[in-house]
Amino acid sequence: MKNIIFCYVLLTVLAGHVWTEVNTTPITGLAPHPDELFVPLRGDPRELHFALRLAFPRNDGTIAEVAVGHYYGIYRWRLPKDIGTMQINIGGGIFPRFYFSDTKDLKVIDFYGNVPFDIRIGKWSGRFMFYHVSSHLGDDYIRTNGQMPNSNSWNSLRSLLSYDVGYSLRLYSGYTYHLLVFPPEQKKEAFQTGFEIISKVFRNGYTQVYWANDFQWWERTQWKLMFNSQIGIKTGRKPKIGRGISYFLEFTTGPEYYGRFFNSEETRLGLGAKFEIN
Repeated sequence: MKNIIFCYVLLTVLAGHVWTEVNTTPITGLAPHPDELFVPLRGDPRELHFALRLAFPRNDGTIAEVAVGHYYGIYRWRLPKDIGTMQINIGGGIFPRFYFSDTKDLKVIDFYGNVPFDIRIGKWSGRFMFYHVSSHLGDDYIRTNGQMPNSNSWNSLRSLLSYDVGYSLRLYSGYTYHLLVFPPEQKKEAFQTGFEIISKVFRNGYTQVYWANDFQWWERTQWKLMFNSQIGIKTGRKPKIGRGISYFLEFTTGPEYYGRFFNSEETRLGLGAKFEIN
């Protein structure tokens, strides 16, 4: 399992670098920039991104998490009368969690495959996405705890609507419906909302401060709140969108985001770094 993770990370980084080098961000046509129409949600822990995290759960030892995920623009076209722009992307990601304080065991890993349709009309942007998630216990965790190596999976539709109030404030809300789930007895709906506050750039246009908050309610957990709040500093040539590194602190509480443990709850503090390669 760890070799699979390493190979996926290497191939994703190389593919992202090559794709970015050959992409000149056309207004319309093939290979558009994947993040221009619907900007990634900074506060959603399951937005595809590259990141390293250390987290400190209230009732557990230190854990390490890796996020390796990226979107690739396929095609972009203008809407009638130039009222806006629409494009289709494809993306994938993995989210493994390791024990960090004692055994270094791989506890769980989630795999994501996403196919989003993005649209932007002025300050409004939207995303309609089909996605697949499968969540698996790590081999180390299975050996240590004697768990059955069963996996959970979801095939789902998600819709998101976002509004840029101004340069510094973004609001969004969304709805998810699971078309096919395993185990099959799970409930199928979810709601999401959140906001992001972003500062003006400073230090000659290379640095920006942000505060992102994400709220989710899933029927499968009796609508218990999943909350994530992240505050960070992004450095880069184009801090609001484009290549850069974000250093962040975050607070998370509620049901776990990992699909194999969605019935478990945790409250934790975390710190980490995100790497944006576009």
